[in-house]
Amino acid sequence: MEEKQYRERIKFFLLGVIVVLGVLSLMGARYLDQEEVVLLNVDRYRIAAWGDGNAHGAFVMDSITGQTRIAYRYKEVGEAKSLERNNLDLRFTEIPE
Repeated sequence: MEEKQYRERIKFFLLGVIVVLGVLSLMGARYLDQEEVVLLNVDRYRIAAWGDGNAHGAFVMDSITGQTRIAYRYKEVGEAKSLERNNLDLRFTEIPE
């Protein structure tokens, strides 16, 4: 009697494994190639602009690590106007913190 229950459990377990593998293959589950992993980094960097009455600029955020760096900043104080930072031509890793 116990051997029959044991065989039934194994049979249904293997049937469940086959069904799960079939569903995964129908859904397109597969290993990622290196090219596909690179494509996942397309939206890694975000850019945002900010401004108030005296200054404006833009900063870049790395959405994976959470780091932000100021790419551009222009400040007006009364009659004086100055460009404080202009890192628009640099890569994210080259922008000073």
